[in-house]
Amino acid sequence: MSVQAIEAGQYYYFISDKCVAKGPQTPEARGAATPDIMLFEVIPAGISDYFVNMNTKALIHYAEEGQVFLSSLEQEQAYTAGKGDINTQLSHAKDGSIIHHDFMLQRESIDFKTFVATLNGFSQLQTDKGHYFKKIVSLGNAKPAYKVVTRVRLTDNGMDKRMLLSDYSTSFYPLNKEGVAEETAFITVDHNSAMRATIHEKSNPYAVYAKHYVCGEKWEPGN
Repeated sequence: MSVQAIEAGQYYYFISDKCVAKGPQTPEARGAATPDIMLFEVIPAGISDYFVNMNTKALIHYAEEGQVFLSSLEQEQAYTAGKGDINTQLSHAKDGSIIHHDFMLQRESIDFKTFVATLNGFSQLQTDKGHYFKKIVSLGNAKPAYKVVTRVRLTDNGMDKRMLLSDYSTSFYPLNKEGVAEETAFITVDHNSAMRATIHEKSNPYAVYAKHYVCGEKWEPGN
């Protein structure tokens, strides 16, 4: 498991392309251009085991209830790790050295009322009827229960003390009468995207580096 170890600590956003530093490189210029945002914290939980704490306060477009709900899911989580295939979307690595660190925060069945309430918490900037109102209305009279899955994936692509936030999402899968979940999610809420969207102003020249993924760099005293 040593090859899959994570550097525990707090990881802050820095301007990068798949964890390769971009933008100004001198400490003063880099500090001026980089928003001070802690993305996540990795905490040891025994030998070769970890917890992740996401900075849900960075989800500024979510209702407070949604932020609190996501944080509450971190109390019980399951961690797994494994090597990933070469993926040019996630890494510049050419040798297949990608390692995915997966944290399952939630995997349970919920009723329709809880489904609607959960979605409402994930949308602060919404109409009176809710950001997901049209999607819910498309169900008609059907009010199915759902299997809900919330996960975090951190990808280590070989860059020392840096981790790519490659997934942070909640997916809702309708359950049929037998309680079996459909293979395709009815709605997937991309918390990763919501977190990235407010890091830079749209007119900022560095906003392009947060368009698809963000990388966290481990905070060290003095940095």
